[in-house]
Amino acid sequence: MTQLVDRYLLYRIRAKRDAEAFAKIYDRHVDIIYRFVVFKLPRKEDAQDVTAEVFTRLWQYVQQPKAIKNIRALLYQIARNLVADFYRNKDKEPEIQEADVTFEDETASNVSYTDSGRSSEIIEARGEMSIVLAQMEKLKEDYRDVLALRLIDELSFDEIAAILGKHVGHVRVIYHRALKAIKQVNES
Repeated sequence: MTQLVDRYLLYRIRAKRDAEAFAKIYDRHVDIIYRFVVFKLPRKEDAQDVTAEVFTRLWQYVQQPKAIKNIRALLYQIARNLVADFYRNKDKEPEIQEADVTFEDETASNVSYTDSGRSSEIIEARGEMSIVLAQMEKLKEDYRDVLALRLIDELSFDEIAAILGKHVGHVRVIYHRALKAIKQVNES
């Protein structure tokens, strides 16, 4: 159903250059693209810039008479290319330190006292997320990509294959190897 809605919005953009339809595509996909990019870049500001550029490039791409089968897959491909460009254009690849992975907008001080005990759950979840992020950093890039797309964004193997430009069977193998690798990281 979501692809049908995306195709309709795509039609409106191409036929009428409908900015409202593009805004709807943006609203539908900005969170998943930002989440994908923020795991790959050292600073939140860089992730915001790259996410904005992803949608700028999408607008430019949509104006061309090229076939688009899956907007979400196209957005992920654009995002992956821009992340690669980000590191390629840096003089040296920045080292990711623990302090770089923060949740500035969601600190415990922003939690209201009316949360009825939820603040401790939120803090605990953030702690677990930082552990998972640290473990994922130890994995190969392919493993990280497949795990993030499958477990965080809940994409199917077919969608992940389209995004990564790989065969579905290969994506399944990468996924299972990544799970084994993350288990080994946990044991060490």
